[in-house]
This record gives sequence, C-alpha cells and structure tokens, in this order.
Amino acid sequence: MNDTNSAATASVGEVLSNARKAAGWAVTEVASKLNLTVSAVEFLEQNQFAQLPGTTFARGYIRSYAKLLGLDGAQLAQAFDQQIGAAADVSAVHTIDRVGESRRVPRGMLQFGLFILFVVVLAAIYYGWQSRQTNALQASNKPPVFERVEVERADGSMHVQNLDELEDQAVALALENHETNPDDAVLADVAEGELAETEQVAEESLVETGFAQLPAAPTVVTENNPAATSVEDATEQLELAEGMGRAQLTFTNDCWLRVVDADGKQLAGGLQRAGEELAVSGKAPLDVHLGYARGVSVVYNGKTVDFSTAISGETARFKLGE
Repeated sequence: MNDTNSAATASVGEVLSNARKAAGWAVTEVASKLNLTVSAVEFLEQNQFAQLPGTTFARGYIRSYAKLLGLDGAQLAQAFDQQIGAAADVSAVHTIDRVGESRRVPRGMLQFGLFILFVVVLAAIYYGWQSRQTNALQASNKPPVFERVEVERADGSMHVQNLDELEDQAVALALENHETNPDDAVLADVAEGELAETEQVAEESLVETGFAQLPAAPTVVTENNPAATSVEDATEQLELAEGMGRAQLTFTNDCWLRVVDADGKQLAGGLQRAGEELAVSGKAPLDVHLGYARGVSVVYNGKTVDFSTAISGETARFKLGE
C-alpha cells in the first residue's frame, strides 16, 4: 500500500482510489472516517478538485486521505500541486484576514448608504408634517363650505339635496309668488303709508290731550321684520305661560334647518345664511333639525341651549322644551 512512485505515474485521484480499493474500504467508510461527505471523497478520487471549497481545502483533504490509507501525504500533496498548477492559483486563495479586509470597504459603503437613506426619510417626514400644519392652518381660516344637506321629507325619510338646488327652488318660489300676486308690493306700500299716517295722528292726539309723556303705542310687526317691538314680545310671553316655546337661532355659517312644533306644524324651514338670525314660536316641545349644527347657536325661552350631544357628523336633531 505504501507505493511512493505511484503518484509520479498516475493522477492523485487514481492513487487514492486504487489504495482505497486495495484496502477493501467503501467510499462511505472513508467519508465517515475523514468526516467528509461522500461527494467530497468522490470528487477527490475523480480529480474534480474544482468542486471542492478551494485549493487549500483540497490539499488538506488529500493529506488526510493519504494518511488514512498509509500513503505519503506530502508526496501526494506535491503531486496535486503539479497536477493543477497550484503555483498559478495560490494568489487566488484568500486567507481569513484578507477576506475580512476585502469586506470592510463594501460594509462602509453600505453604512454610508443607510445614513443617506435615513436622512432622506427624515426630510420626507418633516416635509409631510410641515405640509399638514400649513393645510390645517389654511383650513381653520376658511369658513366651511357645504354643497349638500340632509332634508327630511314629509314621510320621515331623509334625502340628500344640494344647497344650489335649495336656492334655485327658493328663487323660483319667490318669482312664482310675485307673478301670482303682482299687486302685493303696491298694497304693502299703501298699507305702510296708512300706518305711518295713523301713528302721526295718534301722536298729535296724545299731545293735545296732555298724554304726550306716555310711551307711544308699540307697532305690531311680523316675525320677518327685524324692527319688531314689544307688542309681539308681550303676546309671546303670555303664550309661553300656556305651554308655548320660543327659540332664537343665530347662524355663523350657512345652514339648512327645519323646526316643527308639538302639533306637527312646521314653523321654519330652508336655508339660512351666515350672519342671519331667526326667531320662532310654537307649542312645546319644538323639534329642531339642523343640517350644519356647528354653525348655529340656539337660545330657548331666554336660555342658551347646549345641544352638542345631539350632533352626529355635521347634523343635529333635538327637541326644545321637553
């Protein structure tokens, strides 16, 4: 088994294979004794050294294999070097230190790339936050604009309707009333003139009879006249004592509303503009439905009403005087 000249006439793999067979060992037995895989042993015997991890490992496997078979490991290693031209390949085998050194540059580049990515992400987050702050500030300085409101139909169902559509309906109704009663404006002017003459005569009579120091009689006006005087207020105070309620609504934004009394009579309905005020009276409780609740303040029977718990989304529905 110790044939020193066999390596000069045969390849390294053939020498190892012939020695194994002469010893009567199987490939699996050799692999178990050398702690190698069966494939690694076969690569050695078939001279397929390129399939092994590297020249250094292949040379070490050959020495171990030769020692196991009782051969001269140094001679087989020298034959292996001559067979594969190891002198040309030695420079391709890296030591552990050189491998670590070759990896330092890519790792530094990776760290630099991660730092640049981190800076870019921080800049994007700051830009997004700044944009949200600017948009929030601009939104807070603008009054809300609502294009649609919820309208309750006579059957109790809800219908989403455009504000433009409500305005168009109101204009059409006003034009229709004007065409139906073209003399209303003339009659109103005549009535106003007669009322002014009556007030003047009444004042002259009070002066002649010595009652000029008494306060002038209050003028009776309608709900839509902003110059309403105390006669209507006094009447409403009497009605309040009999189960009636009075609500005064102030609008800071455009809002659709509907107010119904306890008998189901609609006291007010439609679109109210920002800056307007509305006063309604009727049998309590009053059912109030607001299309944009945050733009309305309510006073009922002289007391401010907090209806924040009734707000759902942008609308609110609540009862006054329950």
